[in-house]
Amino acid sequence: MFGMKSFAVMFIVALMILVSAGGSKSLAQAPVKPIEAPRDEALEIAARHNLDVARWNITKRKAYEGARDRLQEIIDTYPDFSRMDEVVFLMGELHLKLGKTEKSAEYYSKLLKVYPESEFAKKSRMRLDELKVEPGKK
Repeated sequence: MFGMKSFAVMFIVALMILVSAGGSKSLAQAPVKPIEAPRDEALEIAARHNLDVARWNITKRKAYEGARDRLQEIIDTYPDFSRMDEVVFLMGELHLKLGKTEKSAEYYSKLLKVYPESEFAKKSRMRLDELKVEPGKK
């Protein structure tokens, strides 16, 4: 007869064989999103500052050209900014306020094409509907 000690040893060996034979695949979780490369923290801070100033220019000062310049600087200088979808949306909003409907439609379409899962996608579709423009068309 086997004692408890030998039973425990056989159980552990069997478990190790099961795990090493691929049994762990059945324990895997759902697929995960690929890990993004870390962003440069200094560039993120600088871009976020420009975004904050642009938002302030839009809401408090109504200085649309100044806000547009800040947002354009983000687009030109920080192309990997984590909030680029918001930058593109605000560019569309600014151009709309400045009466440049074709340019605003370009930005709304770009947002839908490049950032379809963005929190600003629904609002961009609404704006394109208001402008009577199909996404992706100029």
